[in-house]
Amino acid sequence: MSKSNYFSSKSVFGQLISLIDDSLIRREVKKCDSDRYTKRFTTKDHLISMLFCSFSKCTSLREISGAMLGLSGKTSSFQLNHIPKR
Repeated sequence: MSKSNYFSSKSVFGQLISLIDDSLIRREVKKCDSDRYTKRFTTKDHLISMLFCSFSKCTSLREISGAMLGLSGKTSSFQLNHIPKR
């Protein structure tokens, strides 16, 4: 069984996020017009932060923002443009 280089040097969460197709997200955003009045925190950022919350079993927004700030150098691996604020 050969090893795949597709997931090299990414975290497990980054690997899971990379499996979500960007065109699917863009199509649903366009259909629902969910990014109409946004400036920074887009629908994709919201999806990624909610998945992070679910997988890390956070119970508050403070926990989510604190955990994501701890990973601030690694947010490019899971395609997060803006970290949520409290």
